[in-house]
Amino acid sequence: MKKYVYFVVITTLIFSVSCSLLACGIAPTKGIRKYKDDYIKKYEKTLNAMFDNEWKLISAEDKYQEHEPICEHVDTRPQQFIEWTIEYHDGNGGLRTFIFDNRSTLGSQIKDYIVKYVSEYYKENFYDVYTNDFPLAGSSYVFCFFVKLSSFTSYDEVKDIDNITKKYQSLLYSPEGTICLAKMTPASAFEICPIYLVIKVGLDGDQSYGQDFEEKVLKQTEDMVEAMNGFANNRLNAQIQVGYHQIVNMHSGNRDLRWAYLKGERVGFFDDRTIFESYKGIFW
Repeated sequence: MKKYVYFVVITTLIFSVSCSLLACGIAPTKGIRKYKDDYIKKYEKTLNAMFDNEWKLISAEDKYQEHEPICEHVDTRPQQFIEWTIEYHDGNGGLRTFIFDNRSTLGSQIKDYIVKYVSEYYKENFYDVYTNDFPLAGSSYVFCFFVKLSSFTSYDEVKDIDNITKKYQSLLYSPEGTICLAKMTPASAFEICPIYLVIKVGLDGDQSYGQDFEEKVLKQTEDMVEAMNGFANNRLNAQIQVGYHQIVNMHSGNRDLRWAYLKGERVGFFDDRTIFESYKGIFW
């Protein structure tokens, strides 16, 4: 009887401790996280919609990845998963590859693929060309984002936007809600996806460069963004910022200069609601 009581007590304690650890967010540390879903079979209809029924599976590889321990709240167990590589042609007829795995949702990987594809193209073909002779700081960049709720905006003000954009992105895995990559080009991306660029020209220096230098940087940046807009069929969405990396003002007296393009037109700025409204009737 005593042994039975001890067993019950110990089992209860173990269960209680386990529940407490889970409640506190303590991640498991033993074993391997195995991902077994076959995304090719599971999302065959979505893949056909993404690539207009013209795609080729190049490889399906079993992968194993280990992670360095971070903290007790992060699951850093080794991961065993499957990675697939698909070959397809984009809207320009160019051969491209779409690489994805079964560790995260297909929709999130489609979104990550698009923002990387678009930002890299505009950076390499416009930003790097027009800013080649600028003393750029490490804080310079070209990013691409899907329209979504900003952490800098009151949630009550944009709750409706948050719900609608989340629903749109949550359906990217489906045949009806996905994005046809076979029709996409860097030029048509702003018409096919609710996206925008964030461009920063951060100068490594201070006012000692002189006012003429600042005006040259501003003019070349304006020319660059106008060239981007023309390339994007005058549908560019972008936020632009020019200034010094150090906390100093420009000769104009401003900390930096900022402007934006919305649906191909130059504007002072746009916020979450403005760019959301610009895609109303198209994506939501």
